[in-house]
Amino acid sequence: MTFKFILFIILAIFIAIFAVKNMGMVEISFYDFSINPFTIRMPLLVVILISLALGFLVAWLDGWVSRLKLKSTIRRQEKTIESLNDQISKTEQKALPKIGDSGR
Repeated sequence: MTFKFILFIILAIFIAIFAVKNMGMVEISFYDFSINPFTIRMPLLVVILISLALGFLVAWLDGWVSRLKLKSTIRRQEKTIESLNDQISKTEQKALPKIGDSGR
């Protein structure tokens, strides 16, 4: 068995035990108004899993935006490098004497 598979099995067992132990109902409400129009009851496990999923989503989106910025920076730098290499080539061609030219 591979290490990843064993780790997956251990994690699955841990999640199953956690789920069984946290099935109690909790009330979720938005703010604490005296008139609370929005209250929902759900198992604690569901609340935890939704929070975890939202956290992963926010972290993934942040990483995705960072990768897009890095790719943009890399493209700009590659264009700059290409432009500078072209300038170097042109400068070298001007600076080197032509073949067959005796310097007169």
